[in-house]
Amino acid sequence: MRQSPLFSNIQTGEAIYDVEHATYKGICIKTFCLLLITTIVALFTGLYLPTIIAAGNFNAFYIMLIVASVIGFISAMVGRMSDRKAKYASVIYSACEGLFLGALTAICESMFPGVSVIAIFSTLIIFAVMLTLFATGILRVGDKFRKFCFAFGLGAIALILVTTISSFFLDYSTYLSVLIFVEFFLLVYGVITLSLNFQEAQMVVQLGASKNSEWSVALGLMISIVYIYVEILRLLVLLLANKD
Repeated sequence: MRQSPLFSNIQTGEAIYDVEHATYKGICIKTFCLLLITTIVALFTGLYLPTIIAAGNFNAFYIMLIVASVIGFISAMVGRMSDRKAKYASVIYSACEGLFLGALTAICESMFPGVSVIAIFSTLIIFAVMLTLFATGILRVGDKFRKFCFAFGLGAIALILVTTISSFFLDYSTYLSVLIFVEFFLLVYGVITLSLNFQEAQMVVQLGASKNSEWSVALGLMISIVYIYVEILRLLVLLLANKD
């Protein structure tokens, strides 16, 4: 039976391949590097966005955001499917996400000053809590949990479809309330799937996967962190808009 590329360096017969193995430290360092790339690109994007708009180049910037989103999605898929290509794909993904997050954060900040700071700290707190629950064994990831995550994901897709259709029939205030519920549901889904990333990191280290697999795991963690931050930001904006 063919092994997963993440675990292709496991001992076979009497031959033992002399390769470096993945470690928790390596995963943490690579995840931090990816976050740093995203943060730097996001800061530059947020700072120069007003200048771009004032110069009348917003349409070109909007097209660039769409292109970056597409490239980011493709690079994320490539990086998660191939640990050999994950190093380059994860860097490209982080840069593209930085461009998107910088623009999104700047727009949200212009409407509700301080909302991004709350979103950032909320994301860090959620990450720390979930990591603590997983590390202490309080949160266990088994087959039943993975099936639950899959069912939860299908429910999220169904909610998005229903919300999109209902937007044509509901008034603004009612639709806004529905959106708040959907965003909360999607946020919970992101928090739950974060535990799957922790389990993946644990399996990669315990089974002695190659050093390259650290990039794939770091990319998975990066995707979840970005997703949680975006959902928190969107939820906060909707709550503040509903309050007004």
